[in-house]
Amino acid sequence: MSRLDILRAGISKTDQILEIGPYFNPIAPKGDGYQAVTIDVFDADQLRRNAAADPNIPDSRIGEIEDVDLVGSAADLEGLTRARFGDDFKFDWILSSHNIEHIPNPIRFLQQCDGVLRRTGRLRLAIPDKRYCFDHYRQLTDTTDWLEAFFEERRKPTVYQVFRAASLHGTAESDGSGWKPATKALSLYREWFGPSGNLPVDYIDTHCWTFTPDSFELLIRDVVAFGMVNLRVEQVTAPGGFEFFVDLSSTASSDVGSEQQFYIMREQLLRRTHATEPTQNGRATRDETSYLGLGWLIPRVRRETLRIIHQLKSSLGRGQ
Repeated sequence: MSRLDILRAGISKTDQILEIGPYFNPIAPKGDGYQAVTIDVFDADQLRRNAAADPNIPDSRIGEIEDVDLVGSAADLEGLTRARFGDDFKFDWILSSHNIEHIPNPIRFLQQCDGVLRRTGRLRLAIPDKRYCFDHYRQLTDTTDWLEAFFEERRKPTVYQVFRAASLHGTAESDGSGWKPATKALSLYREWFGPSGNLPVDYIDTHCWTFTPDSFELLIRDVVAFGMVNLRVEQVTAPGGFEFFVDLSSTASSDVGSEQQFYIMREQLLRRTHATEPTQNGRATRDETSYLGLGWLIPRVRRETLRIIHQLKSSLGRGQ
């Protein structure tokens, strides 16, 4: 099953679909007959200009950029949808590929998604697994990180998140042996935090958060149990690549189960998350060894890294 097969599974061309920041690589193209609404912080003309100025995007792909229906941040999804389609309009599906790791306030984003989903609707996410991408050396995001961003009403990444991502950025070794860490922590510290340094004030896109399939499910189950998000985990699929896929369904908070069930599931997820974390010296754990030892993976990771960069230059991450 291909990546698109996974992302399109169960979706009909008669369903009402919202796709977040598809840029030149839509999952549900309008041109193929999908009833899709797209949201981006730029309109289509600006996206096409951005793509034309990017030497990494072939000119042949620019024509795949479709009209943007909702111009704005996914953090304001409910208001944008109401303004365009009215109070009662709801979606059957929301598709989000490699966006949530960029979003400064994920809890607000999930609340906004739930607000525009039908009661039978689903949010489908494609998310990079930090063990197998340039986030390899970073620690996993935990629930307190999301809570802090929510209660601060965060609208952009903090300078510390940007510093963390840049100073711990990994580059795949050409022989498939692992990841080489960046060598820019000192220069970036001096530039921003040193005696003559200046902190950046503009929005800087970055991976605000890092996940594995288990750690992401743990985050969702926590914020659902806290009563902050009314979404249910339907499935988490990790087909053996650098990304995993999550389906969340719209549900009532009364459907989340008992406290005992929550703590049993939470302990299982915590144990599994801990068991698959890389060791401090950067060597792979038993769950990673077979994956990172495959030399054929590295070109694929490079291609995916470029794909993510190209897609997210649409600046969905800049305002979501």
